[in-house]
Amino acid sequence: MTPREFAQEIVVPTVRAFRDERRSRRHAYLACMVTYHLKDYLQKSGADVEPTMKSFDRRREFEAVRAVCTAAKHKEFAGQKYADNIPFNAGDDYDRPPALWDQGVWDLSRSDDAVGGREIAKNLGGLDIYECVKTVLKTYEFHFSALLEGVDFSDC
Repeated sequence: MTPREFAQEIVVPTVRAFRDERRSRRHAYLACMVTYHLKDYLQKSGADVEPTMKSFDRRREFEAVRAVCTAAKHKEFAGQKYADNIPFNAGDDYDRPPALWDQGVWDLSRSDDAVGGREIAKNLGGLDIYECVKTVLKTYEFHFSALLEGVDFSDC
């Protein structure tokens, strides 16, 4: 399976499902797993993914996706290998309710958010898992467009 095929057949539908169920732990974990492992398909096609992902200015999002992916499989991600790793245990993510009158939570809901979401790393100000996945996909698309030609991440 090529990176393009994996992205079209596995990544895009999985991330779209998460887009539609932004507060779902299951959808969040699955979206992180397929998004993170797209790098394996890119690497096996000759792309040097890790240095590229580390060099882009939003590596925190890449590290969040890595942490959720790894912890979902192994229960935890200690994140001690590199200084910018984000330690995470499966189940430590949390629901962020939408900022609606009867659902919003002070200091958790975002004032401009009518949907809600799942977050990790409260100590880092909270990282929205869906936004992290989207940022990683945009970065893959930008840096590895030749290997992902024809893949449309815009509707994810």
